[in-house]
Amino acid sequence: MKLKSAATKALFAGAALVAMSAASPAFAQQTGEVDALKAQVKELLSRIEKLEKAAPAAAPAAGAGSASAAPAAPKDVPLVSASAFKAPQIVQSGNSKLKLTLTGWVNRMVTYADDGVANDFIFSDNNGASTRIRFTGVAKLNDEWSAGTDIELEAISANSRSTGLYTDSGAFAFSERKLELFIESTRFGRLWVGQGDTASNITSEIDLSGTANLGGYADVGATFGGIGIRAKGTKATVGTVNSLFNDLDGLHREDRVRYDTPTFAGGFVGSTSVTQGGAMDAALRYNGKIGTTTVAGAVAYANSDSRDVAGFDFGNQYNGSVSARLENGFNVTFAAGTREQKAGFDTNFWYGKVGYLAKLNDLGNTAFSVDYFTQDDFAVRGAKGKAYGAYVVQVIDALSTDLYAGVRNHQYDRPNVSYYDALAVMTGARVRF
Repeated sequence: MKLKSAATKALFAGAALVAMSAASPAFAQQTGEVDALKAQVKELLSRIEKLEKAAPAAAPAAGAGSASAAPAAPKDVPLVSASAFKAPQIVQSGNSKLKLTLTGWVNRMVTYADDGVANDFIFSDNNGASTRIRFTGVAKLNDEWSAGTDIELEAISANSRSTGLYTDSGAFAFSERKLELFIESTRFGRLWVGQGDTASNITSEIDLSGTANLGGYADVGATFGGIGIRAKGTKATVGTVNSLFNDLDGLHREDRVRYDTPTFAGGFVGSTSVTQGGAMDAALRYNGKIGTTTVAGAVAYANSDSRDVAGFDFGNQYNGSVSARLENGFNVTFAAGTREQKAGFDTNFWYGKVGYLAKLNDLGNTAFSVDYFTQDDFAVRGAKGKAYGAYVVQVIDALSTDLYAGVRNHQYDRPNVSYYDALAVMTGARVRF
């Protein structure tokens, strides 16, 4: 928007009104009307000046190929008249010293599931990247010190982690993902306080394939988690995919205090946190390039023995993941972990994925991948879970939209009991704002 040009035109319009009032007797006799027009022009100039000062500077382009680079800002989409996009898009904070950003997305999918006994369609929200809205605020004291806030709310109707065949979507509700603040120094690192990611969260889920979260990734229960596993013979449901498969991904999100070091040694960051209830963890992450290959990875330790909540009361846990993407788009991902369970025996898992990411058309990047997950002794001694699938994601840059589809088969076994496979095929879309 060319504010200076608009201001110039308004100024000439005001000058013309003044000239006409001086040259014409009719205008001279209507001094009150002319004064009113002058006041309107003055108010218009004042508004233009405010818009010009408030207009944000152009953001620098994100680094190509960087695993940590923020996604490109969405382009204007002509869903309404073109004139609606002429004004600058500004999120105004009530505090002029703080820069406020509003982001989020809506992510819906349709799944066809067959648990060996029943089959039907499921209409759900994809929990791998659930529908959400996020407000982040950042303020700078100087070149070294800054502070900020992060409020991220999840709005799920029919959560794919818990919605299965013939189950109701449940009542709609907002739930907290992040309610936190931070203080950061370029020399000393960042201190987080509040509800948010623990140091070990997402350390089993580092993935550069382009199909993570939307298609399939190490968190097997996220996308098809509500589908039941049934025993042959009795046809009874012994659990869901979400309750019988687990990628041991740290301490998740908690009310905690967390510290992150500054980036060191060319891409490493160390983190540690202590949660409400006394659980603690630590992690080391890497994000960078080795030659022309983009590499990201993490290793973590967590202990939740102090808590007495089923599923969260484990002893020592070690887990990690690494993903590498070649310059030509081919990529590989690997994750593994082990946990000391209260039942007195350990559970272990490992996960592998091979993928290809490239720009095959003018719409945006296209990603393909196949993966395999296996786990032993989760919750029950002798239990074994396997899952394998294939996925595709097509980005449509002009619409800030990701289209995706995938298929995954889930197998589960216990000593002396046979179970049906649970097969799921899904397709969906995420629209980002």
